[in-house]
This record gives sequence, structure tokens and C-alpha cells, in this order.
Amino acid sequence: MKITISHDASSIDPTATCGEEQFARVKAALEAEYEAAILKEYPDADVDCGGYDTTCSIRITGTDIYDPSEIRADIQRICEEVFETGMFWV
Repeated sequence: MKITISHDASSIDPTATCGEEQFARVKAALEAEYEAAILKEYPDADVDCGGYDTTCSIRITGTDIYDPSEIRADIQRICEEVFETGMFWV
């Protein structure tokens, strides 16, 4: 199963508090946190945070066993928890 998370600066830092260089570090740290948290619950998943979209979006592909909409809701919950914790701000 492949989980693709797409986002851009406005979905991560909507008030643009980070400069370009700092934002690159923040984005990398956030994506690493997303991947680690998702892999705890879906250890066989292929997590890709490389997509860019104007809003945060989640796409699930490559699963015949699970309902993608249920997985998407679970991934959304995981991402929200990671974001709320805020351990990615560097």
C-alpha cells in the first residue's frame, strides 16, 4: 500500500513565520515525523511525502484488502496528532 501526503508551505506554515532555509528543515522534520508515526500503525506501507498541493491531501493506492477511505481517515488523524504535538519545529 502506498500512502502519498501532499502539502505546501501554506498548509504547514500558513502565517509564513519561517524563512526559506528554516522552512526546508521544518518540512523535512515534519515529513519524518509523519512517516515514523504512520509506519507504527502501517509497518508495510510505502509512505511518500514528496507531493505538493495547495492544501494537505492524502492519497491511498495499492490496497485491495482495506477500504482506502477508512485508511485515509486514520492517516489524517495520525498527521493531525503529529502536527498538534509540534515536535518538528526546528
